Amino acid sequence: MKAADIRAEAEAATLRVRQPHLDRLFALGVSGRAIAELGSRQIPFGVGHVERIERGLYQPGEGPLHVLSPVYADGEVIDIVAWRSDAPANWAWRTGLGWALGTDELSQLSEYWPGDPPLQLHATPLDWLRAGGTGMCVLDWEADELESLRGLNAIEADEWIAMRLHKALSKPRRLPTIIKRKAVRHVA
Repeated sequence: MKAADIRAEAEAATLRVRQPHLDRLFALGVSGRAIAELGSRQIPFGVGHVERIERGLYQPGEGPLHVLSPVYADGEVIDIVAWRSDAPANWAWRTGLGWALGTDELSQLSEYWPGDPPLQLHATPLDWLRAGGTGMCVLDWEADELESLRGLNAIEADEWIAMRLHKALSKPRRLPTIIKRKAVRHVA
């Protein structure tokens, strides 16, 4: 899918949001202010019926209603993550390209600077939405981009996410097989 198609899909999902959807999020602790803060920076969220397909992906369809959160990278929508308000820790991707919500905030903290506030890491897209889209929510714990968190001064997370992050960043880095060549001498 093209980036423009993903953005158009996210915008269309936003237009489907009605008061009952907002009321449900309000009941789950998302404030109107949090939605407004996120909406001032990006498409906040939408709703749509989705069908889950293989490899953690989804497609629009006749399935249950989901909250659709656009995933940004460098200011562009690259993916949409679908999640249910009654099971926010179970999500699916539209394209599979989005490794985390809030990566644009990471770019502001990417250089280690002693005194930088800790990056807030949220467990679910719902938690991230509650925080007004500040901090990050890791969606793919196997993504190579997770390595970019190593350069931060500090990360604040709940106990479960902190343990998961520690485990992910403690994995040995893969090295390719390195084959040494014998020196070749050229006779002139």
